[in-house]
Amino acid sequence: MKIKLPYILIGVITLILSSCGNNAFKGFDKLEDGTRMKFYRVDNQKEMPKVGDVVLIEINQYYGDSLGFSTMEEYGEPMRYEVSEPSFVGDIMAALLNMHVDDSATVAFIIDSLCIKTYGMDGVPDYLTPGMPVYADIHLVDVIPAEQLEKERQQELLDRKNKDQALLAPYYADKNNKITDDGLVILNITSKSGKKADEGDILKIYFSLATLDGDTLLHLFDNEPIAVSCGDQALGVGFDEAMRLLPLGGNGSFVIPSALAFDSVGLENSIEPYTSLRLDVKMVDIMTLKQYEDEQKRLAEIEKEEAQKRLDEEPAKIETFVKDHNVHVNPTASGLYYLEILEGTGAVADTGDIVSIHYNLYNIEDKLIESSFEGEPLRFVFGKGEMVPGIEEAIGYMKLGGKATIIVPSTLGFGNVAIDDDLPANSTVIFDIDFVDLQKNN
Repeated sequence: MKIKLPYILIGVITLILSSCGNNAFKGFDKLEDGTRMKFYRVDNQKEMPKVGDVVLIEINQYYGDSLGFSTMEEYGEPMRYEVSEPSFVGDIMAALLNMHVDDSATVAFIIDSLCIKTYGMDGVPDYLTPGMPVYADIHLVDVIPAEQLEKERQQELLDRKNKDQALLAPYYADKNNKITDDGLVILNITSKSGKKADEGDILKIYFSLATLDGDTLLHLFDNEPIAVSCGDQALGVGFDEAMRLLPLGGNGSFVIPSALAFDSVGLENSIEPYTSLRLDVKMVDIMTLKQYEDEQKRLAEIEKEEAQKRLDEEPAKIETFVKDHNVHVNPTASGLYYLEILEGTGAVADTGDIVSIHYNLYNIEDKLIESSFEGEPLRFVFGKGEMVPGIEEAIGYMKLGGKATIIVPSTLGFGNVAIDDDLPANSTVIFDIDFVDLQKNN
C-alpha cells in the first residue's frame, strides 16, 4: 500500500533562490526564435534534431547559481529524451532544436515560464521567486531520427506478433479446448448451468490475468471481489465475452488472443502490444445495476455509522494507547502527543522552507503501514498545508537532526478519508519522524 502524502509539486526544483534581475541573460545570445543561449562548442557538420526525434543528452540544470538537477548524478549516463514542440519561447526543447550532435551550450529562461507553461501552474508558487533565472547546461550526445525509431518500432511489433502467434498456436491445436467464433479459447468452465450476465449487469468477480509465457499481470483473488459492468470493454472484448459465458458461482479459465485484448496497441505501462492473456476467473455474484446501487448505498450508510463510532471511541482508544505505551507527556492544545526522542542541533523550519523527513507510519494497533527509510525522504513545504496537520505541528517543535514520535488524532491526520482496511476513516495514526534536511527560503 502506498499512501499518497502531499509533497513538493515541482519535480527537480529543490532550491529557493533570489532573482538575478537583469543579469539573468548577461552573456547570452538571443537567437531568431527567441531562445537565449551561450554556445561553448558548435559542430555545424553534424545532425540537428527535429521534433519527434529522440536525443541523448547530458544536462545540468541550475536555479540561480546552485545545481538543482544533473543527469549524470541522477542516472550515471546520458538521458534519452523525445524532442517535442517548445512549451514556451526559449525552453530546453527550443535549445535542443538549435543544437548539433556534440554541441555544448547553456540555455537560460526564467522560472515563471517553467511553472506556468511547462508545469501548468497558475503562477509561480509563493515559495519560489518570480523572475528567478533557470540555466541548463546541455551536451547533445546523439540524435536518433524519428524515421529510424519508427522502423525499429515496426520491427519490434512484427517480432512481438510472431512470438504471440507462436504462443497461441498450441492452444488452438489442443482438441480439448473450445474455440469461439471470434477466437476466444475456453480452457474450462466448471459449471455450465446457472444465471448468466446480461448487458449492464454488475458482476462481482475474482480474477487473474497473466501472459502466455507466465508473467502475472493482475492477481485479484485475495481481498474483496471486483465489481465490473457487463458490456464494459476496458479490459478488451475477449474479457467481456468470457464474463458472459461464465454462470453465477462458476469458475473459468480462458486464453484471450491479443486481437480480443489490446491488439497492436497494448496498455500503457502495463501490457505490451500483441500480448495474449490467460484469464482465470470466479463469478461470485451477478446483480442488476439497481441492486448494485442499492447495495452501495447500504454499505455507505454502514461505513458512515462505523466511522462515526470510531470518532466517538477515539479519545478512549488514545487514552488506552497512551497508558499501555507508558507515555508521560500531555497532549498539546490541538490534541497531538509529541514525544521527543532526540533533540536536533540544527536550524528550525520557518514557513516556506523545504523540509525533508523520514518516517514510519503505524495504526493504533501498532501495525507498521508504511516507511520511507529504505527509500527517499518525504519533502514538503513547511507551513503551506501540504502535509497532514499533525506532522506540520511536530516539525514546528523540532530542529534539524531531531527525532520524535507523535500520536496523531484523526482530526490532525487523515480525517474522514479511508486509506485502506488498516487505516479506515477517522483513524488515529502514529508517526516516527526523523528531520533529515532543511532548505531555507531565503
